[in-house]
Amino acid sequence: MVFFPLLYPDFFATYHITPPRGVLLCGPPGTGKTLIARALACAASKAGQKVSFYMRKGADVLSKWVGEAERQLKLLFEEAQRNQPSIIFFDEIDGLAPVRSSKQEQIHNSIVSTLLALMDGLDSRGQVVLIGATNRVDAIDGALRRPGRFDREFNFPLPGCEARAEILSIHTRKWKQPPSKELKLELAASCVGYCGADLKALCTEAAIRAFREKYPQVYTSDDKFLIDVDSIKVEKYHFVEAMSTITPAAHRGALVHSRPLSLVVAPCLQRHLQKAMKCISDIFPPLDVSAEFTKLSMLSYGSAISLVYRPRILLCGSEASGLVIIFKLCPLVH
Repeated sequence: MVFFPLLYPDFFATYHITPPRGVLLCGPPGTGKTLIARALACAASKAGQKVSFYMRKGADVLSKWVGEAERQLKLLFEEAQRNQPSIIFFDEIDGLAPVRSSKQEQIHNSIVSTLLALMDGLDSRGQVVLIGATNRVDAIDGALRRPGRFDREFNFPLPGCEARAEILSIHTRKWKQPPSKELKLELAASCVGYCGADLKALCTEAAIRAFREKYPQVYTSDDKFLIDVDSIKVEKYHFVEAMSTITPAAHRGALVHSRPLSLVVAPCLQRHLQKAMKCISDIFPPLDVSAEFTKLSMLSYGSAISLVYRPRILLCGSEASGLVIIFKLCPLVH
């Protein structure tokens, strides 16, 4: 989406259409939004065309002088236009362009208005692509999210089980004695709700615990000891101990009670969980929108009475048969 308009401007000139000029990356913290921007900056030099890359944060633009932040934004866009094609990346854009309100200071409102005018004002931006990253998409001003400014919004969800295993493989592939594939799959199944940054911290904490167990004397003395780094091996219990001390970033804001089925109750409840998940998947397709939803939305379009689809599922059974566990696990697995 970013490089196609920069590398093939003839296509858009032939059809007299304006290519997308803005991307908003939103998702929980630690899911790789800033990492994608770094990858784009690296790939810009390999795409066969020189692309200028500018990375800014909210603190880089804000100033104590009145009008200085607006001036810095204007200078940034002018420099990007001179060196086009170019990419401007705003990290944590919710701190730079929050929602405008009467309770907010006039300075912040002026900065947001200036940014909106620079993104889609009377002057053409040329081949300048804007990328914004935030984990609070509801905190940024709504005018930024219309076509012409941030045309596309890419959601960065928490990684699934296979993705978590791949992330663990990436962070442990340069170890002298990396964990086995079975151990990585077992850890990935246990680390529900962990983002990429949490998994990196898990590998770091497990390695530190293995080092502390092998050489405990380094924590009680100020002298430097001669140690054998190759003799340190990270075992499974090191990862388990590290998991008990790490709170995932997604669990800090709200307490999550859902957990995977334990090995004790899995033979009893696995079949019922899969049956309930099949019913939920038929009602709420994970990827595609069903024809029934499309039909309902077409009927409710332009109608005074909105047709709301409220599906219901009933879990029934005897007392202490695991209904509460199935109820908690269905949203998590889905």
